[in-house]
Formats: sequence, structure tokens, C-alpha cells
Amino acid sequence: MREKEPIVAPPSRVRSLVLVTPILQGFVPSLPALRYVERLQGVLHGPSDGKATGPTVLDIIDTVHFAQWSILDSGRRLLFVSMFVGELEPYLKDFSVRMAWGLDLIWMHCEGYPGAAQFERFVAWVKRHMVQADRFHAANPEVTVVDVRWWKAQHAQFEAFRRKVRCGGDIEPLFAELERGLARVSAADEEAERRFLLSIRDNVRASIRDLREKRLFSPAEIEPIERNFEQVMATLSGEQS
Repeated sequence: MREKEPIVAPPSRVRSLVLVTPILQGFVPSLPALRYVERLQGVLHGPSDGKATGPTVLDIIDTVHFAQWSILDSGRRLLFVSMFVGELEPYLKDFSVRMAWGLDLIWMHCEGYPGAAQFERFVAWVKRHMVQADRFHAANPEVTVVDVRWWKAQHAQFEAFRRKVRCGGDIEPLFAELERGLARVSAADEEAERRFLLSIRDNVRASIRDLREKRLFSPAEIEPIERNFEQVMATLSGEQS
């Protein structure tokens, strides 16, 4: 009798990253009335008018399932928790190339942060502050962020089809419309990607204006971050043209 092959679970593509980094104490040299932790809170909380809506800057990184920053210990440490797809260094490389400006706005308030654009030093800094997970669970370890977006778009097409069928009428044209909708979902939608990037650009520009108006950064601090952001968005927009 032939023995059954052992069932081996596929390797998980979803991983976690947990960092705990010491926050600089005292006052910001360029703004001596402002503490580092106070400015960090202003960055993390975002614009106070609540106008920023739609996709966030983290949506630029297709491998991010979840990310969170939390200030701990009465402002002494910063916790970062993320779930992502793939290996650690390619994940960090995405951040270094596409979001150095965003990470700098946050982690420049932490001890020893070298800047995300200096990739090797950035990786070494991350590994130095990583907290090893003794146990990690992912309900769907093979599902990527891109998969989730595709399934949501497909679900929206089927829901629209279901509502129209319930209203009656000839079903053949409705099936044809559904097929066209599913084909659009599976094809590259350059116009949707362009609108997506424009929405992110507008949200980040609004956030940077808010930081300027609140005078949370000196011009020498905010201008390199702003330039890096505009360069990244120009590159991403060029990739879509």
C-alpha cells in the first residue's frame, strides 16, 4: 500500500516587523521651544483639519499589509509594527527608494537614525532595533496586498451585476457588461493609477503645508524632505506615462 505524501504547509510570504526606537529627548535645536516628542506627535497625527482623505503614502508600497507607529513610555520610545509580503531587505528597499522622505519625517526624531536614503546604514539601524517575534500568525500567509485589491475590484463588479439582475431585464447584456468589467479589472488601468498617484501627491502636499503653517520644521529641515517627495512622485508618474 502506497504511503500518503506528508502535507507540508507552504512557506509564509507574509512577515512581521517590530521596531522599538529611542526618541530623542529635549528640545529641537532649530525650534528651541519645541520638544522632539511634541513635533513627532504633530507629524503622526497629521493635518488637524482632517482634509486629507483617500489613499495614504503607504499605499505607494505594494507589499505593506499593515503599519502602525505608537509613542510609548511617556514619549521615550517609538513603536513601529508592520506586516508585509516578502523578505525584509527588499521591503526596506521599497521604503528607501519610494518613501525616504516619509520615514525621515518620523524617524528623524529617534536616536541614531541615519536617513532612509542611505540604504545600508538604514538596514543596519532597523536590524539593531528589531524585536524578534517568538510567534507570528498570518491568517492568509500567501495573500499579497495586490491580490486583495484585485479581489475587492472583482467583488465590486459582481455586486453591481447582482443588483442589476435583481431589478429584472434581459440578462445577456448584463453578462456582457460583467465580462467587460472583469476584463478592465484584470487589465492595467493607467488612468486609475494616474488618479491614484495624484491623490497621494495632493494629500502629502497638504500635509507638508500644514507642517509649514504650524512651524514644526525649519526651512532647512523640511525643504530636502519636500524635494525628495517631489522627485519620487515625478519618477512614479513617469513610470505610468
